[in-house]
Amino acid sequence: MNRPLTPLSSFSLLSFDVDGTLFRKPALTTAAEALGFGEKWRSYDDMYLHNRITSRERLDNQFRLLSGVSVADVLGEVSKLDVIEGIRETIVKLQGHGLGVILLTDNPDFLCAYLVERFGFNGYAASKVSVRNGRINDDVQSMPDKRDALRKYCSWVSISVKKCIHVGDWINDVPVFRVVGHSIALNSKSEKVRKVASKALDTDNLLEVYHYLLSLGTEPHLNQ
Repeated sequence: MNRPLTPLSSFSLLSFDVDGTLFRKPALTTAAEALGFGEKWRSYDDMYLHNRITSRERLDNQFRLLSGVSVADVLGEVSKLDVIEGIRETIVKLQGHGLGVILLTDNPDFLCAYLVERFGFNGYAASKVSVRNGRINDDVQSMPDKRDALRKYCSWVSISVKKCIHVGDWINDVPVFRVVGHSIALNSKSEKVRKVASKALDTDNLLEVYHYLLSLGTEPHLNQ
């Protein structure tokens, strides 16, 4: 059934996933490969996918592999990764509509801080991995539940989760899609993710997300 969608002006916050949404490849998995412990890093992904460990255990163990590593070395590898085009331009345009634009990811806070500085995001909700004297240590507070993290962030800034739009591509974005006011599956290879999202988009330029959001409420859309 065709129905008008809520216009962009009705929203207060837009959150972006990181791996697969902004980065073409998983950032820290790629960095781990370059730094010599990619096989061990991937082994925790495999154990999680085979239900041998929880998501939190996967993240905790992976982040502890970074203990003692220079954060500059990790970010140096991350900076080499391809990203989707138009990130900064999209953020500026969304901020021009009065929206806060944040990162919502289970990646560490030091990676998000790098992306905030590089592209101009307003903030982030992410795992906490301590860095002291330029080196990562094993003081880890992983954040496997992105839905809960967004709810806490919204409480902190005093807005309703329904005033949020989330853009993501993977199965851990689905619980977020179910609670926000609008959602976009961006370049997702998962049929479940695409089905649950308000809209599925495939593009090489993030500005297409902005142009789609700009059209909300201006004409009837199929709920897809």
